[in-house]
Amino acid sequence: MSDVSTLELFGKNITFLDLGKEVGPDIPVYPGHMKTAFWWHKTHEETKFSLGESSKYPYGFGVKGIVTCDHTSTHVDAVYHFDPSKSHLSVDKITLPELITPAAWIDLSFIQGRVHITLDAVKKALEEAEVTLEPGMTLLYWTGIEPYSVSDPNRYLTQYPGLNKEATTWLLDQGLVNIATDAPSLDTPADLDYPNHTVHAEREIIHTESLVNITLIPKHSDFCVGFFPLKFTGLTGSPCRAFAFWEE
Repeated sequence: MSDVSTLELFGKNITFLDLGKEVGPDIPVYPGHMKTAFWWHKTHEETKFSLGESSKYPYGFGVKGIVTCDHTSTHVDAVYHFDPSKSHLSVDKITLPELITPAAWIDLSFIQGRVHITLDAVKKALEEAEVTLEPGMTLLYWTGIEPYSVSDPNRYLTQYPGLNKEATTWLLDQGLVNIATDAPSLDTPADLDYPNHTVHAEREIIHTESLVNITLIPKHSDFCVGFFPLKFTGLTGSPCRAFAFWEE
């Protein structure tokens, strides 16, 4: 199935690009987080038998159980994830204007390894992409680590850069309502002080991690994104279906 689809909506041709990973038992898991497990709760054969000979339904129905983490795969971090005092800002309380927004993306893949992404680097990437940030936007940034989630999971989980405090503060000062990346975290694993998460906690602003296909967006601005986390009551995040979309 293609990650790109163009649909006619309201008389306009709108192209959608899938930005989300699958959720399953074999995907890389952030260190310390729970793996995903599926199992058959009821098989088609079991339910077909339980319906009895009087039922003309020919298939039965299958039902699987799921155990996972609220921060598995492509996921949205609620403010509650950053700050234990913010239980009222759990993932089910995130509003649509935070999740469906105008967007831009920048390439930060010139920064390699377990280092900080500085404000100078962010401004350089914005300038090269000719992006002007506006209040209410989401900024996506590409580190280049995403392909290693398949080819070298250990590298994917341990060898990526993250936004430092100054860069995060400046970005949120521009009025962004979400920042998203292809990396497993917006903080580098080399800094366990989590400067990016700390600033997001202070500003009460969500972010999104583990995207795919950012570089397939054909323009750096003038498109929108939609993130669709499940409304898990009281949880600190949720796996999500994520899209970029634009008018052709």
